[in-house]
Amino acid sequence: MTKIREPLTYERTLTTIAQVIGWDRCAAICGVKSVEAVRRWSDPDCETEIRLIDAERLDRAFLDHGGDHAPFHRLHGLRLDLAGRDAPDLCLAGLAGSSAKETGEAIAAIIAAASCTDIRTTRRARKEVHDAIDMLKTALAAIERRETGEGK
Repeated sequence: MTKIREPLTYERTLTTIAQVIGWDRCAAICGVKSVEAVRRWSDPDCETEIRLIDAERLDRAFLDHGGDHAPFHRLHGLRLDLAGRDAPDLCLAGLAGSSAKETGEAIAAIIAAASCTDIRTTRRARKEVHDAIDMLKTALAAIERRETGEGK
């Protein structure tokens, strides 16, 4: 049976990278003698965890393999942002509506930027995407707080 690896976890991020570059490549990059040792890092029930230097190496390999982002770097940034985010509005329905609005505006701005080379249109698209991401992070923080009992 496949174990569930929750979003925004090191285990899931490692699994994502391994799906792209392979478990054997992950082991070689991290200087680990067995693939099984690296696979244990992706097991949420195992006490061993990936080292920061190995996460950096795997991010680089993922990027070199055509990835569009550094998965561990992104995970770390999101986790830090969520940990420090105040989420007084725990009404998930309201947050869903706001997220839909912001995401719709971002998509519309991206479409406009795709057919236009004007710098103002590109800047607006970038701003709208950032606004949507911020709103989705706020919603995610509310979900996380509710799940851990802090928002009850």
